[in-house]
Amino acid sequence: MQDERPTGVSRPPPVLAPGTLDFVCIAVSNWGVVASNPDYTIRHLARLGHRVLVVEPFESLSSWVRSARIQKRKRAAGTALREVEPNIWVYRPPPLAMIGQSRHPAAARISGRLLSRLVRRVTRRLGFRDICLWSFMYNTGTLLRDFPARLKIYECGDDDAALARTEAQRRTVRQLDAEVCAAADLVFAVTEELCAPRRATNPDTHEVNCGADIGFFGQALRPETPVPAAIAGLKHPVIGYFGGLDPWKIDIPLIAAMARLRPDWSFAFVGYVWFGFDPAVFGGVSNVHILGPQDYARIPGFMKGMDLGLMPFPLNDITRNGDALKCYEYLAAGLPVVGRDVPVARRLRSLVAVGDTPEEFIAACEAQLASPVTRAARASAMAGHDWSVRVERKLRLIAERLP
Repeated sequence: MQDERPTGVSRPPPVLAPGTLDFVCIAVSNWGVVASNPDYTIRHLARLGHRVLVVEPFESLSSWVRSARIQKRKRAAGTALREVEPNIWVYRPPPLAMIGQSRHPAAARISGRLLSRLVRRVTRRLGFRDICLWSFMYNTGTLLRDFPARLKIYECGDDDAALARTEAQRRTVRQLDAEVCAAADLVFAVTEELCAPRRATNPDTHEVNCGADIGFFGQALRPETPVPAAIAGLKHPVIGYFGGLDPWKIDIPLIAAMARLRPDWSFAFVGYVWFGFDPAVFGGVSNVHILGPQDYARIPGFMKGMDLGLMPFPLNDITRNGDALKCYEYLAAGLPVVGRDVPVARRLRSLVAVGDTPEEFIAACEAQLASPVTRAARASAMAGHDWSVRVERKLRLIAERLP
């Protein structure tokens, strides 16, 4: 039957009804370590009624032992498959991956085939039927090719090649990334800077930025939200940072210089301390406060205790190309923001001040602190950047590509 609507009238965007697909998501980190783009996407899928299996990183035995020692993790009790929230199951594969799977394509391919078989067993156990395989890992091209799924997605959140130690390793990461792009039916990336090189391999590549849980971070504006004692006792202004304390994403000399230039300011860092970041580097700077990881439910209170949100990124291929989740979260909490000239700062230039040197950062902070823009106005500007908006865009693109 022909479409009888007048010419020029567009069809409504397709909608993916709850339960249409079961999602298998290949995660970049263990569930619950940090709240990131994959976590927010997965939780929103589950809230919409979709069943989701989260597959934690597939490691070799030696890598598992080394990372457990470095991050001081304990071997988790219980079964490898567990239900963590309604509609969300987490699977921890046994440490059977090939050594060097991030450095050698052959090892990545063997690991991909093995992981495919392990995950298939789990999906059968859960009764998953029409499956969408969604990988956030660059070295899973073989898994995407081998695993039977109705739709296959790769989502790129970082320029992983920038983390490689040698040029040979960088070439390998780029090769593996190209393989997973080619194996995917659909590719997402969090910035256009990450989209462009992947679009050359897979034209069906789309920019979907990070976002914020507007309702959650908006609690920072409520009078009844308590400010935790760890930050309430600091001298104002409190220049805050929320997120993983990662040496790739924290310019330590910048922070130290700013703290020395403004000894009457407090610099507060809230978040998980990753391997390679040593808080002792600030030992001689008394107004830098490393508050460490906190109960996530209390984060809006910590942001309420801040006067400004900082993005003190060193400029490298990670920060030049990636998106900054914390920027949306700062703004959703009503905070003024100062950072380096990275993609999100350019997209939200009316709300984010940019600096380069410590002196420029200090001047930008002073200007933002004196701005007449209210916290409520900044939070309102984030209404279109909620995670629900981001995930619904992804689901529309998925629905368009279903047979």
